[in-house]
Amino acid sequence: MRTVLLCAGMAAGSLLAHQAAAANSTSLWPTSEDKAICDPIFSKLDQAEQGTLVAQAELPKPSAEKEVKQDKAKTKEADEKELTNQLSAMLQACSYDGKALKVDAKAMKASTEAEGAAAVGRIMRYTGLPQNFTIMESDVPNAAAIIVLGQDGIPKRVIAYNRKFMQQVAQATGESDWPGTSILAHEIGHHLSGHTLIPGGSQPPIELEADKFSGFVLFKMGATLPQAEKAIATLIPEADGPTHPGRKKRLAAVEAGWTQSCEQQREKCGDDQVVAAAEPRAPNVPQQVEPQTTAAVPPSVAAASGNTAAAPDTTGAVPMPQIPGPFDGIQMPNPNAAPKAIRPAVIDHVPKLAADATPSKFDRFVYDEVGVFDPDVRDRLQQIAFQFAAAANVEIVTIVAEDLQGRTPDQYALDVMRQLRVGKLDVGNGAVLVVSPSTKETGLALGPGLTVLFENDDSVKRRLESYLELVAGGGQPQKVSSTIADAAYRIMRQTQSLEWYVRYPSFAAYSVADAKNREDRAKATTPFDPAKDPIFQKLLRVDATIVSKSPDINDRKLMVNEPRSRFVGPAMQVRTPDGKDVVLYVNLDVPALMPVPLEEGKRYAFIARDTILKTGAPQLDLISYDRLD
Repeated sequence: MRTVLLCAGMAAGSLLAHQAAAANSTSLWPTSEDKAICDPIFSKLDQAEQGTLVAQAELPKPSAEKEVKQDKAKTKEADEKELTNQLSAMLQACSYDGKALKVDAKAMKASTEAEGAAAVGRIMRYTGLPQNFTIMESDVPNAAAIIVLGQDGIPKRVIAYNRKFMQQVAQATGESDWPGTSILAHEIGHHLSGHTLIPGGSQPPIELEADKFSGFVLFKMGATLPQAEKAIATLIPEADGPTHPGRKKRLAAVEAGWTQSCEQQREKCGDDQVVAAAEPRAPNVPQQVEPQTTAAVPPSVAAASGNTAAAPDTTGAVPMPQIPGPFDGIQMPNPNAAPKAIRPAVIDHVPKLAADATPSKFDRFVYDEVGVFDPDVRDRLQQIAFQFAAAANVEIVTIVAEDLQGRTPDQYALDVMRQLRVGKLDVGNGAVLVVSPSTKETGLALGPGLTVLFENDDSVKRRLESYLELVAGGGQPQKVSSTIADAAYRIMRQTQSLEWYVRYPSFAAYSVADAKNREDRAKATTPFDPAKDPIFQKLLRVDATIVSKSPDINDRKLMVNEPRSRFVGPAMQVRTPDGKDVVLYVNLDVPALMPVPLEEGKRYAFIARDTILKTGAPQLDLISYDRLD
């Protein structure tokens, strides 16, 4: 079976406003009529998939394959077809906020015109980040961030847009450019940030993140603040909804992003200022590694099996960059060579950090507030980090900080990771490296998905510290700046082989695969190969309720691993709806990065990584989570 996850992002609110106005509805949010339609469906889905909005559909198979399997699977295919029809109808009946909508999943197709792809491509040029999604035209009511499980079984992120809706936006706002651009930028923000897109999850915080990202990018593209806010000011209702904040909060988020982008470029930031768009600086912000094109979606589309983190789009096969080795940056002195002329350093500005600030995606992989990077070293690191993010789906940001803003170096790195959303929120695959020349300190923050790889490994920190030691010994900062870059390359070399999508969409699916894997390994005569193992260190989703954040370490049924509690994080006991206990090891940085806290007695969708521990209850490392009730 194939699945797709659909999250009506900004448009969920804007479309509801538009449709409600057209229909003279008295409510922009779910009415009693909507609940009468949707509640029985959600109840049925809750029983079938533990609370996740699901519709399943079989992808078309080659005719030859169908002929071979037709006799053997005739009854099964009939049953699956019936289920597909039933659940597809459910998808067409309800949106994720409970408002009754008509969505024809079968109508999703490759775009027949280039305007949508061109608009997205233009936005991406100003993000400084690789594109991790594809574009398609659809009968979705407006624009939506979607996760589709492809024919290869790997989840992929898609932005679907309705061309007629974009035309209606232009008519409603009186403008043909900026409102539509802001809507697409909002949806792009969802994907680049790695939002989980869970029905029933904590939507309002991530909607504000996407709004802030939209404002940030639109400033860089040349929009004034009123132009960046036009779509929300025109289409969004004033009152808060169940999944989308009201107009005032969303306008504030757009303004925060627009202002941050302006201040980052050290411009005067009046809201009526027209900022001429400039093409992104090269080579510090590389061109996209793949064309910004539309992508076909299978004509039979299903809806969502839960919180399925998506792999980066690989249409056109993104190549892995050649990662420099630990000695590649060392240049032996040549007495006969002419002195090298070093270009002027590029100075960056890291946004002001604040605990209450709405996070918004970063726009470069290297921030140098002091000017210590040799421009050639910086350009190479920026280019390789960009390509590595596209190929391996791991984001590594390197910062030379002028001011740690009253924080320790490690806390500064963690706050940057949270506020600039380094790494995808759902799978925790980011790293922030910090060097503070003025205080002679270094800092490091690793996303929860990377922490397990560096449990007892301080090699990254040591590489950063070696830069300070070389400068203290008389080395010129720019000439030894390659030692900073090598710390980032060290992380790349260590992480390039890991998967960063959710292999198992439910704990039940993981348990079945784990049992079969143990049986197969018991019969195997070849040595264990972690690279080929279908379970080892793979990601899975667990829908469960927190039983205890401090379980009894002496409970023989749980078998909490005390060393892992010290090196990874404290153990937490959770229980699935069918009564199975699971032990999650919670790195202390995880709650700091998530939009909502962990509370006993509350139900969550957890993303976790398999561990080598196989005694007692299942033992997993927590990567991320989202509230489900």
